[in-house]
Amino acid sequence: MGIFLKITYDSQGGKTAEKATINQNILDGVLNSLNDYAWQDRIAPQLRNLDSQFSHIALGLILRFYHKINVEKGNLRSLARYIKKDDKLLVDQILVVDEYEDLSERGTRTQLCDDIVNHLEQALMRYKDRFQDFDAVAFIPLLRERFEEIKQQGNR
Repeated sequence: MGIFLKITYDSQGGKTAEKATINQNILDGVLNSLNDYAWQDRIAPQLRNLDSQFSHIALGLILRFYHKINVEKGNLRSLARYIKKDDKLLVDQILVVDEYEDLSERGTRTQLCDDIVNHLEQALMRYKDRFQDFDAVAFIPLLRERFEEIKQQGNR
């Protein structure tokens, strides 16, 4: 059934080089886990109805990991928009680097994963009835399960 989700990010790192590296590694782990073709292909039959030749990206996610001062100066905010002609939900999430600054690597991974999945769940529920070939409600528990796996990556 192919891929249905594409995620990317833009990051301003952290206040120190060490914290910026930690944040970068965590964000890379999130992206690699969610963009994983094998995982998406395995769960796609539970979420899609059309033949794979009609498969498309139903979820486009952008994570923006910015310093608070830049979010405030730019008056930036998270948004979600469904594009009917593409049957696609675009989610652009603003995450404030400063909120994770004093957390350990494990704490940062856990909090960041929780913040991302909670935001995505809200967006998916808000737009669930608009999708033509994607079961957003069925995807939420699979997404939560995947984020639990991501949280455990730092414990290995």
